[in-house]
Amino acid sequence: SGVPLLTGALLLYFAGYVLLAGVRLVPVAAVAGQSGGGGSAGWGDRPELTLACRLSMGIAMVAMLLTL
Repeated sequence: SGVPLLTGALLLYFAGYVLLAGVRLVPVAAVAGQSGGGGSAGWGDRPELTLACRLSMGIAMVAMLLTL
């Protein structure tokens, strides 16, 4: 009974994680004058890309745990 209990706990954890990551991706109003001003934009300049990657990882984990 340990494996189904662990799977259920992980499923609840990652379902909550996906919901929180989705809420964090909701756009907020940009502050005028914060265009970065420099040349190339890196990962640090685009935090929504990091959040989108975390969201897709969480969705994949939920799908994997549902198949168990």
